[in-house]
Amino acid sequence: MTKYSNFFYSKNGGKTGRDVDLEDALSSSNNDDVEFKKKYNDMMYCPECHKAILFLTIHTKKHPFLRKKPTSEHKRGCSKIYRAGSLQETSEYIDHLTNDQIENKVNSMFANLFGQKNTGNSESDNTGPKSEKESPFSFEISTGKIRRSLRVRSLKSYIDQEEDKDKVYLVYGNAKLSVITKTAKESNYKYDILEVDPQDKYHHVYRIYLGRHNEKNIDPNSEYKVLFIGKYNFEFKSYKEILENGEKKELEFGILI
Repeated sequence: MTKYSNFFYSKNGGKTGRDVDLEDALSSSNNDDVEFKKKYNDMMYCPECHKAILFLTIHTKKHPFLRKKPTSEHKRGCSKIYRAGSLQETSEYIDHLTNDQIENKVNSMFANLFGQKNTGNSESDNTGPKSEKESPFSFEISTGKIRRSLRVRSLKSYIDQEEDKDKVYLVYGNAKLSVITKTAKESNYKYDILEVDPQDKYHHVYRIYLGRHNEKNIDPNSEYKVLFIGKYNFEFKSYKEILENGEKKELEFGILI
């Protein structure tokens, strides 16, 4: 079953509208399902193809999520038609891409998610209709003409350690970045970690291993548009100090690699 971390909000059947993050929509509705449905019901569409109608599913033991109405269909070429690729399938596909293919793929994904090519941190509107060509979020696996999709989610998305374990995600959104240099205790080897902080309500901080990295132009005070592919490593533990209700609090979080 495909879950959606955002939706295309439209009052005219998906022709025009805007992308809305599910977590932002829940917060603006005070996490009240009645208020949420009053505001968004029958106006939520697939964020990729803008055709399939979505609805909010609420379970007492699970975080609210979006799914497709059974009577609604995606456009031809939308990646949501296909089953999500496994860790092995996705890894093998990425390993066989050339540098040029990776750059083209990333630029296509970036344009689809942010409405522009990967050229920095400028703003751009993203309300136009999506193409019916094959989606940059789907790929062909080596067993033949079988396609799989990438799981796409926002940096702000709620993370379920049990459900998200060993799954590959393409994660995207706006965040502040910084490069941190660490030293391994036993070998004394120095390595860099990219810290990605979306400053969301869950206080997520993603840390990505870079090895030795020469990027010196990242401004920790600027906000960047980012996307990356990986899986959550819940065994790695780190901590972030936050201020909550005037008191300092340490939060534990994992790393995405």
